[in-house]
Amino acid sequence: MRRRRSDWAVLAAASLLTLACGTGKGSTTDGAASSSTVPSAPVAVTSAPVQVAEEPVTIRATGSFTAAESSKVSPLVSGQIIATPVNVGATVKAGEVIARLDDRDARAKLVQAKATLQQAQATAANAKAQMERSAGLVKTGDISAVDFETLTTQVETANAQVAQAQAQVTVAQQQVDETVIQAPFRGHVSARPVAAGEYVTTASSIATVVQIQPIKLELQIPEADAAQVNVGMAVSAQVASYPDREFVGTITAKNPALSPESRALTVVAEFKNDDLALNPGMFASAAVKLPQTQQVISVPSEAVFTPAGSPSAQVYIALEGKARLRVVQAGPQQGNLVPIASGLEPGDVVITSDHDKLFDGQPVTVR
Repeated sequence: MRRRRSDWAVLAAASLLTLACGTGKGSTTDGAASSSTVPSAPVAVTSAPVQVAEEPVTIRATGSFTAAESSKVSPLVSGQIIATPVNVGATVKAGEVIARLDDRDARAKLVQAKATLQQAQATAANAKAQMERSAGLVKTGDISAVDFETLTTQVETANAQVAQAQAQVTVAQQQVDETVIQAPFRGHVSARPVAAGEYVTTASSIATVVQIQPIKLELQIPEADAAQVNVGMAVSAQVASYPDREFVGTITAKNPALSPESRALTVVAEFKNDDLALNPGMFASAAVKLPQTQQVISVPSEAVFTPAGSPSAQVYIALEGKARLRVVQAGPQQGNLVPIASGLEPGDVVITSDHDKLFDGQPVTVR
């Protein structure tokens, strides 16, 4: 009898334990289900529609600016420099004096040559006068024809001496002129390695004059794009000195052969450079504009973000009252817009605020 009561006690305790465990489990499940069905509160955001534009297809290239013309000016005669009227950076006109040599010896030779010319001219005039006086005497027989012919020969010889003396004067004058070194064209002095007092020869460099109005840009076009580039196409370029400025030029020359080392085509573009903002040696990133166009999608820069640890740019779009995450391929920012090469479609509306409060599927309301 005691054993039966003990068995009933064990069974009763087990039943109470099972009931207690079942009740606890049921409560936990109901609580989880209740919490999972609570919707997230909508986040108020700002948005903007994507911008779609037809833009020219471009070929990206890099290169360096070079002077349109560059000349290392050397003297035509040797001598000592007595003056250098221009300094580095000076603007010079064609024919403007950039240096003078000591011309005393050349001027002395010029004076001597002119004196020789005057003497030859006097001799020729005297010979001509004698011949003219003797012309009538030949007819009267007062002078023989042989003597008259001698006078004629003297006149011709005197005239030849005059011509020779005149040539010597011309050479002497040229030597005087060559002591003045002039700019070969309008440009700027980029170097002047000599100073007054130095002795220079015809192998010496007096100054370097460069023409940078216009200025040239030598671009390296990849082999795959070489056939699409032609003379006359527009080129836009940017340099580090003016990151927010775009310079516009035109292709003026195209090398007929590719470089065997880089497998690239060299083309030359010309830029007016009226304000002298561009200088030889500047590195440029350029875009050659092709005749065809393409559809370009842009979004405000506030719409694009790159999460920490992610290599890709992302945006949220507002779609049917929810934020939807899109991974995009973004180009370099242009003003307040960022071009998007892939990841968005015309008609999309991008979210421009509160990215840190959003996730894919988050309900949103547009302010």
